[in-house]
Amino acid sequence: MSAAAGGLRQLLTAAVTAGAAEARAAIFGHAVNPLGKRAATKLLRKKLIGEHVAQWYPDDIKRDDPEVMAREEKELAEPVIVLSVLL
Repeated sequence: MSAAAGGLRQLLTAAVTAGAAEARAAIFGHAVNPLGKRAATKLLRKKLIGEHVAQWYPDDIKRDDPEVMAREEKELAEPVIVLSVLL
C-alpha cells in the first residue's frame, strides 16, 4: 500500500507543480515549456529594429492620404512664389 500511496503522492505533486507553472505563465506572460526544447518565444518577444520595423509600414504612407499630398503641394508652391518676388 505504501508504494501505491507514494505513487499517488508523486502524481499529485506533479499535477500541482504543472498547475502552478501554468498559472505563473498566465499571470506573468511566460511561455510554458515543460520539455525544455528550444522555442522561438525569446526571439518573438524581442523588440523589432531597423528593417524589421520598416517592413510593417507601406512604402509611402503619404500617397495614401490625399489631404497630406494637397498640403505638401501647397507648402512646396508657397516658397516658389516668395522666391520669384525677391528676384
